[in-house]
Amino acid sequence: MVNRKGKNNPRYKTGLCMAGEKTSLYRSWCGMKQRCLNPNNPKYSRYGGRGIKICPEWLDIVGFYNWAINNGWQEGFSIDRIDNNGDYCPENCKWVSVSENSRKKSTTKIDMITAQEIRSRIKEDWYKLAEEYGCSHGNIWFIMHNFTHVPDGECSKRIKENRQANVV
Repeated sequence: MVNRKGKNNPRYKTGLCMAGEKTSLYRSWCGMKQRCLNPNNPKYSRYGGRGIKICPEWLDIVGFYNWAINNGWQEGFSIDRIDNNGDYCPENCKWVSVSENSRKKSTTKIDMITAQEIRSRIKEDWYKLAEEYGCSHGNIWFIMHNFTHVPDGECSKRIKENRQANVV
């Protein structure tokens, strides 16, 4: 059995996994590998199952870490494939805010008019609405709470404006 404690742990040198804590960079790397390499992962069919691969140098955390640090990674950012049909590799990836990445998702299907229609049905069962509109219950929650996919910084501004407009 290989000793993976302390300095023998490949993540020890990067500091990405210390005392049980994992950085968002480490979680991005693990998530990318799970989506592409693990057929039991719920998202595998949209990644590895349709041929999305990870370049060899990113299979090791150190190679991925070095690229990330030199290419704009910030805490809370997520990795984005420029070409959604392309692989995870330096030529096809960049770091973006979660809001920016959400707007590109193939599962984001609801426009502003549809969101308003959903909001008008607030008293209905949200799980049934999600099924009807072909989205997740989480998407319905965000819509009902006036979250939208808008340019960064605009979401909180719009929420504040909505709250002020609803004050009696």
